[in-house]
Amino acid sequence: MLRFLKLATALAVVPIIAFAAPALAVGEGQIESGDIYRIKNITKNIDFVDPANADSCNLLEYKVRIHDPGPGFLTNVNVWVDLPSGADTNNISTIVVSAQNANPLSTFDTATLNLSSAQGVSYVNGTTQLLDASGNVIQNLPDGITQAGIAIGNVGVSFNNRKYVQFQARVSCPAPVPTPTPTPTPTPAAPTKPTTKPVVTVASSTKALPDTGPGDVAAIFAGVSAIAGAGHYFVTRRLRA
Repeated sequence: MLRFLKLATALAVVPIIAFAAPALAVGEGQIESGDIYRIKNITKNIDFVDPANADSCNLLEYKVRIHDPGPGFLTNVNVWVDLPSGADTNNISTIVVSAQNANPLSTFDTATLNLSSAQGVSYVNGTTQLLDASGNVIQNLPDGITQAGIAIGNVGVSFNNRKYVQFQARVSCPAPVPTPTPTPTPTPAAPTKPTTKPVVTVASSTKALPDTGPGDVAAIFAGVSAIAGAGHYFVTRRLRA
C-alpha cells in the first residue's frame, strides 16, 4: 500500500515538471534598462545626448539601444515611443521595449529635449530604421513607432548582437507674423479736358471822340474852306493857260 502511494505521488509530480519547463524557457531573455534612449540634433550637428537642446525648426534623431544580457535570446521584440506633440519648452518622450519572453516583459527610458521657445515635436514619416551593433542599417522599418509600436524580430545575447532603432522628428516652426499692408495713398485725379471750346466773351468798347469845343470846330471848317479855295484857283488857272 505504501509503495502504491509513492508511485501515485511521483506520477502526479511529472505533469507539474512537464508544464513548468516551458514556463522557465519563456522567461529566459532580458532587456537592458538604464540610459538606453538619446537624442541627436542633426541641424546643429550635436551627437546623441540626454538631455538635448534644440531651437524651432531643428531636425532631430532619436535612438534606442536594445541589448539582451541573456541567458537566452529575446523573441518578438516590439519598440514603441510616446512623443508629445504639444507646444512646450520641455519635451520628454518615453521609449518602451518589450519582448514575448523577457523577464520582466518590458522596460522603458525617457529622453528630454529642452527647447528655446515653446514648440511641439512631430515624427517625420519614413525615417524609422533598424541598425546592427556597429550602427549599420539593417532595414528601413514601417511607420508606426509612435502609434502601436513596431516589431523588430529577435535579439540575440551579448553586445555583438545589440540592435538599435532610430527615427527622426522635427521641432515645429512658429507661424510667421503677417506684415500689415500699408494703406495706399490716393492719387489725385487728372484734370478733365473740356469737350467743347469755351465761349470767350469780349467786352465791347466804343472809342470816344475827342472832346472838341465850338472854336475847334470853326477852325476845322476854316481849314477845309481854305484848301478848297486853293484847289479851285489852281484848277481855274490851268484852264486859262
